[in-house]
Amino acid sequence: MEHNLRYEKKMIFDALRLGEVRSWVYSHSNAFKVAYPPRQVNNLYFDTPERLLMTEHANGVANREKFRFRWYGENWCAREGNIEIKKKIGHLGYKITHPINNIIDFSRLDWREIIRLLKEKSSGDFSFLLDNLKPVVINQYQREYFVSADEKIRVTLDYDMKAFGQSFGFSPNITFRQLLVNNVIIEMKATMDECQRIADALAEFPLRCVQNSKYLNAMEYVV
Repeated sequence: MEHNLRYEKKMIFDALRLGEVRSWVYSHSNAFKVAYPPRQVNNLYFDTPERLLMTEHANGVANREKFRFRWYGENWCAREGNIEIKKKIGHLGYKITHPINNIIDFSRLDWREIIRLLKEKSSGDFSFLLDNLKPVVINQYQREYFVSADEKIRVTLDYDMKAFGQSFGFSPNITFRQLLVNNVIIEMKATMDECQRIADALAEFPLRCVQNSKYLNAMEYVV
């Protein structure tokens, strides 16, 4: 588990100009370099039947959280995923994570079996949330990873967004996609000790910081 508070600042740009965004990263005074090979990120989000977690995000509640199962790779079979509680406290955030070593094939299993496999490797708050929350949406995107020369500031580029509503059915919806705006989300992250550094680094990007949630974007058309 990790409890390190960090700043997370986001900017949005047209994904058709992704090459231009990369050029800003590579020409930055912090000498950003590739930190990890690009990969697809997949998230299964959970919420209450009344969508209380989504409502808190939409209303900008300062202290809020998200609950999700995350795995990587361009297929529907999760082999080494993590179940996560992501907490936000004002401009700071942290994650509590727990590995899920079971193989979970979303193309073959129904929700009852998927939840059983997640609970089999979980305990405490994770099990409680799995008992009380429901799957509501799966989102996917491509992510590129960069880190400053001193490895204190991280930048990610997320694009090619996809979302699959999960409000109905006994099995995951992996077929019917929702239409999403074609944006690239630039996110800069640093520990709370680097507050001024991250402000200076953001100033070199010709964009404004915005409040943005890939979860809310994916949930926009989910009923």
